[in-house]
Amino acid sequence: MSEIAVEELTSYELVERLAAVHSVIAANQAEEAALMTQLYRLRRAQQLELGVRAVYAGEDAATEIGVALKVSQRHADGVIALGLSLEARLPNTREAFADGRIDLMRARAIHEVLNNASDELVALVEPRIADYAENAEPRRVKRTLRRWLLELDPAGQTTRRKAAEADRYVNVQAADDGTAILDGVLPAKGAQTLYERLREMANTQCCTNDPRDTNQRRADALIALADGSGRLACQCGRDTCPRAGDEPPAPARKALVQVGVSAETLAGLQDNPALLAAFGAIDPELARQIARCANFDVIPAEVDGIDRVRATATGRNTAEKGSDAGTEAETRYRPGARLAGRVRALDGVCRAPGCTVPAMATDLDHQDRFDHGDPENGGRTTESNLGCRCRRHHRLKTLADNGANGWKVVHHGDRRVEWRSPTGGSITTSPEGAKFLFPRIPVPPVTAGGVPDPEPVEPLINPGRAVNELTELVHVYCAPSQRRRKPVRVSAPVVPDYGEQAPF
Repeated sequence: MSEIAVEELTSYELVERLAAVHSVIAANQAEEAALMTQLYRLRRAQQLELGVRAVYAGEDAATEIGVALKVSQRHADGVIALGLSLEARLPNTREAFADGRIDLMRARAIHEVLNNASDELVALVEPRIADYAENAEPRRVKRTLRRWLLELDPAGQTTRRKAAEADRYVNVQAADDGTAILDGVLPAKGAQTLYERLREMANTQCCTNDPRDTNQRRADALIALADGSGRLACQCGRDTCPRAGDEPPAPARKALVQVGVSAETLAGLQDNPALLAAFGAIDPELARQIARCANFDVIPAEVDGIDRVRATATGRNTAEKGSDAGTEAETRYRPGARLAGRVRALDGVCRAPGCTVPAMATDLDHQDRFDHGDPENGGRTTESNLGCRCRRHHRLKTLADNGANGWKVVHHGDRRVEWRSPTGGSITTSPEGAKFLFPRIPVPPVTAGGVPDPEPVEPLINPGRAVNELTELVHVYCAPSQRRRKPVRVSAPVVPDYGEQAPF
């Protein structure tokens, strides 16, 4: 329908058409959930027949769906769980969903609340809530259903609560412009206790002239609890601040974080982005701030057959020194610290498609299987034969090697890994960390006329060692002409032409 045709509709016709389209989308969502669930059941049955353990059989169906639909594995896992629940215990919800009378969000709301309820209780309330959900938004559906469960079975609430509390978690995912989203499920009492503590800190530890609003102070209070400083410092900047005489915050602990960044960027010769583990790309200034009190692990790059140090990974801990070279090291199953650090720095994250588990939390998997009986003839423990895979995708690769799940994992040059699904879908992943450690297109540093430098932040501990290491890095691996070179003045952002392939 054209824009002109839409404008000619009356408000009543627009609302009616909008409701009809939403119903069609809901019905398609129901069909998609049913198809995902059917694929999971098929893969599970096939793998059980091949001897895969029941706890793992079929789990790679979510990865297969992710490859086919370009959705996250977490989303596919959630839809499959909903589909199994609709099939087994929620027939009225399944019917309303398939008819487009309720959408995915409302179907999920019913599933999540009834997930820990007994079969008898589900059979009693599910027909009523399916009808009720047709005219209520997801949040109201949840609140109403919880009230019904308490009224019908108050004694069983303890069992349901303990089961729900067992699913508690805290997760962090990248947001925009150097921020992150903290997501979690906590026991109700603990969550309220945490919130009240943050509110108390935000309202009592800063004066009324603090420039931050309440939300910002609560967020900073959570960080203060985590880093051990224990309290907020007022930012009003006045010598007469009424909070100035309060007990000062304790020195903040430095958390273990891992950053991959080129040496040129760390030295200020370039402004290429850096990679923060478990987060993603960050701006170069933030990477330099993190590096002020960090240790450095130098990652060399081979250029024209010669090892040249061009990058470094920063963090609180440094890998053990020492060489992993030699045939003896290659025939050991476990890689040495330097080789392991290099592989993790190059890969950045799990090498499976769509997986964002940071490399530091993955297994180092041999692409060509290591032969424990005869290491000389098995896959060697070398950089080219090792890759980062989270435990779930490590199992997928192992089952693929054993012909137990229909997948095929192929290593190509430049550490590219091709994942071929049982139905012929294919996706190739490239090492994420290498793009940040060894950027192909240098980004000139920002100079006067560009973005101003932020106000310097005084470190809480003496950064002498970090400064010395950075100075040594610059003098050893940057030519004198590079150290003396003045940055090019730019009046507008430089947008490089990447051609058909961007560097990230």
